[in-house]
Amino acid sequence: MTIAWRAGERGATRLRFSLPDGAEIIANVERLLLTGYSGRDEADIAAHLAEMASLGVAGPDTVPVFHPAMSCLLTQGDTVEAVGPDSRPEIEFVLFEVNGARFVTLGNDQFDLATEQHCSAVKSKSLCQKLVARNAWLLSQVSGHWDELVLELRSGATLLQSSAVSAILPPDRLMADAMRQRGFRRERGMLFSGTVPMLRPIEADMREFSMALRDPVLGRAIRCDFHVEDITKLPLIDG
Repeated sequence: MTIAWRAGERGATRLRFSLPDGAEIIANVERLLLTGYSGRDEADIAAHLAEMASLGVAGPDTVPVFHPAMSCLLTQGDTVEAVGPDSRPEIEFVLFEVNGARFVTLGNDQFDLATEQHCSAVKSKSLCQKLVARNAWLLSQVSGHWDELVLELRSGATLLQSSAVSAILPPDRLMADAMRQRGFRRERGMLFSGTVPMLRPIEADMREFSMALRDPVLGRAIRCDFHVEDITKLPLIDG
């Protein structure tokens, strides 16, 4: 069974998701918001601000923040295109709505570190595609044990991020803040959650990654493997 939602406006990015029961849903995303500094614990937020400051990135005046991004940056492929060699991945859970039902999936908010250091977060995020998994779960099926879900990012055998989603503000709070600050509408948009702390720095030569959203209670996971491609290094095609 396929459930389709069409908002009837131009500029939507069409995404298809498989559910655990074999059904498919289709979301046409017209507005994309990327959350930053969304930790529940003030000490975690302070640590993240310090981490970004050490990389030369100034922090916001208030948290969380919601950065708008072009929905055309969304991809469900296995390659994340970026402009230049300075991009970095960040694993996040992703919220969206289809026909009044809320869903969660897994995403990577790739960003350009050099641009964020010298310009702005919005511009840095606009230089990279945003990978979204091909699978999703009904939010209602995991809400009872939400804080036990785990986000992980690896490059080969190196574990880069691993944390329960309890480190991030819960879905209802994120969506309420996004609606209040940015006029976000669930039925027309997609919301990235913000990320969890890094366990170690991402090396500049890391290009192959795997990420997962694990549900230890129901014994399942949403997984993605992806390659980061610097489009400035791609060969030109004649003709």
